[in-house]
Amino acid sequence: MPDTEGQWTPSRPEKPHRRTGRGALTPEQLALADDLHTRALALRAASEDGLSIREAVELAAVQLGLEPPRTAAA
Repeated sequence: MPDTEGQWTPSRPEKPHRRTGRGALTPEQLALADDLHTRALALRAASEDGLSIREAVELAAVQLGLEPPRTAAA
């Protein structure tokens, strides 16, 4: 019987799921996107009212200073 308990390794390396070429994000943009993603997930997890993904991302963008706060329409 062959040893099936050992680690299996793929025959070729896995490619990262990042865009390359034209339209790819710069390292600064990737870092900013990661910060925005992390903060939005934290806001969503801490929300008692159950923020939607869109609301969490919008709030995270305001907190990071990427978007000005919106005022409620009267």
